[in-house]
Amino acid sequence: MFVFVVRRVILFIPVLFGVLVGTFAFIHYGPGDPLSIMFGEDDYENDPEILARLRKIYGLDRPFFIQFGDYVCGGLCVPDARNEGIIKGDFGKSLRSQRDISAIIRASLPISAQMGLAAFMILYLVGVPLGILAAVKQNTWIDYWIVAGSIAVASVPIFVLGPMVMIVVVLKLQVMDTPVGWEGLFSTNAILPVALLSLGGMLGVVRMTRAGILEVVRQGYVRTARAKGLRERMVISRHILRNALTPVLTGFGPTLAGFLTGAFLVELVFGIPGFANAFISAFQGRDFPMILAGTMLGTFMWIISNLAVDLLYGVMDPRVRYE
Repeated sequence: MFVFVVRRVILFIPVLFGVLVGTFAFIHYGPGDPLSIMFGEDDYENDPEILARLRKIYGLDRPFFIQFGDYVCGGLCVPDARNEGIIKGDFGKSLRSQRDISAIIRASLPISAQMGLAAFMILYLVGVPLGILAAVKQNTWIDYWIVAGSIAVASVPIFVLGPMVMIVVVLKLQVMDTPVGWEGLFSTNAILPVALLSLGGMLGVVRMTRAGILEVVRQGYVRTARAKGLRERMVISRHILRNALTPVLTGFGPTLAGFLTGAFLVELVFGIPGFANAFISAFQGRDFPMILAGTMLGTFMWIISNLAVDLLYGVMDPRVRYE
């Protein structure tokens, strides 16, 4: 297993570098000017000298490779560097707020991570049992209601479902105040965002669990276990679940990575100052350093989550060998 992990970690380097080069090139050559967002077009569009001075101050007048080298390794690659480079953990400063990007990430990412981990746990603690129940009660009204309910919830976009839930809970039932902002994971403001975030992936978990159970339940060893007189609960827990849930692990990586880095629509609807909200603001303001940092962080989360899933395969299925 150690050799497998080391090999995968080594392969992560070209993947991260490729994402960095592609994102940097897209931002550098793509449309949009961050200066127009920061200062307004009327402030400099009629004065080329002001525009040139601003570009020099922020280092936007330098060639592509100089800017890229400055961003990656700072003074080690570029004589007149403005950053220490991401190899030293320096993501630069935000063009909009002039705050250190590392400080922005430290302030916003824990909020998204708390909300994401809570939603992830609810998703699988509720979705997997529902999928098991739907499979055990196949072609009954319980199965139909579980599948239909999951499809109905997944069919409504979060920007529609969020306001609808707030109208019912806040205005009609009046069980809480308007849940806007973030006051901690254990505050009432976190209930609706976490619940809605977990509902978004419920259909996939229910369907994968149900399909896995139905596939395994037809295997010969399951019929043998039942022929020995084992109770149905023991047959499901010992002989069916471990093999049936292996395909469900495939969705762990992308789901967890997406939850950790934040759900864009949920944070927008509820005004949560998480990482996704900061990332959206960076796109709106053409904040190139923040966009780069967010993209690299999201890619890193996806890679680590998928590595964790690959390792969990060996725990769930002893037949898996790491070579």
